[in-house]
Amino acid sequence: MSQIFHRSTNTLSRVSIYAAVFVLAGLSWVLMALDRSPYTTRQGIVLKQPVPFSHEHHVAGLGLDCRYCHTSVETSRFAGIPPTATCMNCHKLIWADSDMLEPVRASLRDDRPIVWTRVNDLPVVDYPVIQVQVSCPISPISITASTSRRGSAASRAMAESTRCR
Repeated sequence: MSQIFHRSTNTLSRVSIYAAVFVLAGLSWVLMALDRSPYTTRQGIVLKQPVPFSHEHHVAGLGLDCRYCHTSVETSRFAGIPPTATCMNCHKLIWADSDMLEPVRASLRDDRPIVWTRVNDLPVVDYPVIQVQVSCPISPISITASTSRRGSAASRAMAESTRCR
């Protein structure tokens, strides 16, 4: 019986299969790199918020415990946004007449929550970082900052967490 395909067909088939695997792997890598790029994650873009709020000022500067505002952080997957009444516990005495805090006072007066612009959307993998932040003496600012610098501070916090248990 005569040969149907030329001898080089086997080599051509093998090369094309290997090439397809490498092309798919390369395409996957490019898509993952694009998905994690600052362009996609909006890293470095400052979003307008209704009230200029700074974790660094409240936590590092004033020494407030994260759990004062974020009461569900130990039991929930998310720290959550505190109710306006929590803000007003202090701000009815401090900066009470500030124009900057008018949206907070209006929120309490009208019994409507403040509509914040979402700054980040962390994957489920980052959930243990919040647990480390609550249970270990790690700077909350470094954990909060890690949401914009993906990896560096978060991985250090996870490494340090073994010393806290």
